[in-house]
Amino acid sequence: MPEVPDVSAIAQNVKARIKQIEDQLKQNQRLSDELDRLRDALSRLEGAARSRVGAGPRGRRPAAKPAPTAKRPTAAKRATAAARAGTAKPASTANKPASARTGAPRGQNKAKVLDALKGGGPMTASEIAKVTGISAGTVSTLLTKMAKTGELAKAERGYTLPQQPAAAATTPAAGQ
Repeated sequence: MPEVPDVSAIAQNVKARIKQIEDQLKQNQRLSDELDRLRDALSRLEGAARSRVGAGPRGRRPAAKPAPTAKRPTAAKRATAAARAGTAKPASTANKPASARTGAPRGQNKAKVLDALKGGGPMTASEIAKVTGISAGTVSTLLTKMAKTGELAKAERGYTLPQQPAAAATTPAAGQ
């Protein structure tokens, strides 16, 4: 007669594995929270640097304050309520208005556009925008600037990387 496995030993193994997974999830949550805090600190740091650079008289009036909307709990109160529910999110990242969003780090959009164009043939601004996730307007402006500086070539339809002269590509470097 075949032996029946010890159910209590199997249950203990499953419980131990569940405990391991729960511990890993707690560690990942701590890392995720730390990442959110670091991103928030970086955006505040970059915002402060931009405001210092952009400070000074420009002859413009400050933007008008937005019209009041329906009363909502403050970000801190929402974060406290979320913490009680177990879905804590840093108060500073909750529902940021569009004006508080930061752009991509310097040069990142250009690098994404160049990477997209390395794929081969010419691409339009909207095609590049879809591939890179950058807005079509930003891509269009960037493509125009890059074409003017010679970093890109204007194709019949869209833009492409400039063609390197065949002789320069095959000529060995001096002194070799």
